[in-house]
Amino acid sequence: MASKDDNFNLKWRAYIEFCTILKIQPVQIFSELQEILCVDCPSRFTVERWAVRFRSGDTDVTDLPRCGRPVSATPSENIALIESMVIKDKYISVNQLELRMEISSGAIHTILTTELGYRSICGKWVLHKLSENQRLARLNIAKKLLETYENCDSRCLTELITGNETWVYYSTPYSIIRSDHGSHGIVLQLLCESGKAVTATFFTEQVLPNLIKNIEKYRPKTGTRGMKILIDNASSHTAKLTKNFLDVEGLELLHHPPYSPDLAPCDFWLFSKLEIYLHGKDFNTLQALGTGLYQYFKSIPEEEYRNVFYRGWKG
Repeated sequence: MASKDDNFNLKWRAYIEFCTILKIQPVQIFSELQEILCVDCPSRFTVERWAVRFRSGDTDVTDLPRCGRPVSATPSENIALIESMVIKDKYISVNQLELRMEISSGAIHTILTTELGYRSICGKWVLHKLSENQRLARLNIAKKLLETYENCDSRCLTELITGNETWVYYSTPYSIIRSDHGSHGIVLQLLCESGKAVTATFFTEQVLPNLIKNIEKYRPKTGTRGMKILIDNASSHTAKLTKNFLDVEGLELLHHPPYSPDLAPCDFWLFSKLEIYLHGKDFNTLQALGTGLYQYFKSIPEEEYRNVFYRGWKG
């Protein structure tokens, strides 16, 4: 037996189908639905998706089985789903959430900022209000980082490696790319298969060993001697397994303040550039994605990498 919500959805989908037959553009259909349904209007992405479906000859107005938001999800369920997606991917955009949730971008933004207390810093969703302890930690760690730089004999940032993970679209699945770079460019680009998480085990068995090999190629005489690692507070980075690995290898792990993507070069600079590059790109395989990313990273002048680090340290 169909629910009230099901019947409501069937009505606006039938309206989209009728308008599509009349060759009315999706943007106009969406505008008309906004006037009719107000806050109950489906998102623009949803209207466009159904219009494409109807144009293809599929006249079925019922939902196909899919993952993501349940058709009759309640507001509290929407909040929980959005929170879970943001926790998995701090860089997910409002448009991406709109496409997956099928509710308006305004409603999603309200949930993120008002209900969950997030704000976007350098393209990454972080908690809006830091506690007194978190603010103090940020201050103390920032001072410690400055002292570390001031005490370096050579004041040379080539001994600093920083990195992070981000999600990248190719076709329909996701892929995680990990990039570590110093002041001269990318040192390591490592792809993680779709559906797999970057755990402490993956980090210590795949990422760090490959990073060390690449460092030794760049620095055949000194290797990792004197190298410092700057990464955020993701669980895979702060796990005991990771810290033990770095201790054994003699790599110094620099502290990073909580909820401070504005202090990490990957967050405030590299990933935002990458997002612009990826706009409109379509990669059919993981290999094609990896090649495209490698070519893009190599195309960034070494001077740009260096300037980002010096601007950051000099304020």
